[in-house]
Amino acid sequence: MGVYGPYFDENDDAADWLEDFADAPDWQRIDEALAVIDADYLEAPEAAQALAAAEIVAAALGKPSPRLDIEVADWAAEEEDGAKERRQSAILALDRVREDSELQELWQDADEYSVWLASINETMARL
Repeated sequence: MGVYGPYFDENDDAADWLEDFADAPDWQRIDEALAVIDADYLEAPEAAQALAAAEIVAAALGKPSPRLDIEVADWAAEEEDGAKERRQSAILALDRVREDSELQELWQDADEYSVWLASINETMARL
């Protein structure tokens, strides 16, 4: 059984993606994760990965989450130019996850839906 929580780092799919990213960070991985805006149906694993990728963009813009792994945050701190190019994609991806995704459908009926939604809105505000 997978682990899921209302924050981006409390989801197995996002945690696995972040671990792989930490091993070899690059913008191409983030671009791929943020490409969810083009999906016909956005499944939960891809939505969770998009949330994690958006957190890296926010970190690279100088507004990291304290929940982000320090190695990833350190990489992001040196990558502001790349983040500026991806800020709008990250915002669109977060909006898609929040409004039209399997992950949103799963959380909608959960007791912690408002916490999940607030965490996405907080990331959006940092972008």
